[in-house]
Amino acid sequence: MAFAHFARTATVAGALALLAVPTASIAQSAPEWSHLSAQQQAVLAPLEQEWNQLAPQRRQRWLKVARRYPDMLPEHQQRLQARMQQWARLTPEQRAQASARYQRIREMAPEEREALRKSWHEYQNLSEDQRQELREHHYRGRQD
Repeated sequence: MAFAHFARTATVAGALALLAVPTASIAQSAPEWSHLSAQQQAVLAPLEQEWNQLAPQRRQRWLKVARRYPDMLPEHQQRLQARMQQWARLTPEQRAQASARYQRIREMAPEEREALRKSWHEYQNLSEDQRQELREHHYRGRQD
C-alpha cells in the first residue's frame, strides 16, 4: 500500500517536472534585451523599451522574425520596421484592440478574409478626401 502511494506520488511529481521543462526552456531561450546580439538589437530596436516586459512566447516570435530579417527583401524589411514602430507607439488598450481584430480576422472564413482584403485594397486606392468622407460617414453612423 505504501509503495503504491509512493509510486503514484513519484509519477505525478515526474509528470509535473516534465510539464515544467518547456516553460523553463522558453524562458531561458527568450533572453532579456541586454543578452540579444547586436544584429537582433538592430532589427528589433523599435521594441527595445518594452522588450523585457514581453511574455517569453512573444519574445520567441520576435526572435524568429529577427532570424528571417536578413533574408527579407528590402521593401519587406522597411515594412516590418514601420509596423514595429507603429506597434511600439500604441497604448496597451490600442494593442489589445488590434490583437482582438487580428484574432477575429484569423477566425474568418477564407472567403470573408478575401472580401475584407479586397475592400481594404479599394479603400487604399481612394483619394484622401474620399477616405475622410468615409471616416466621417462611419463615425456619424456609430453615433446614431
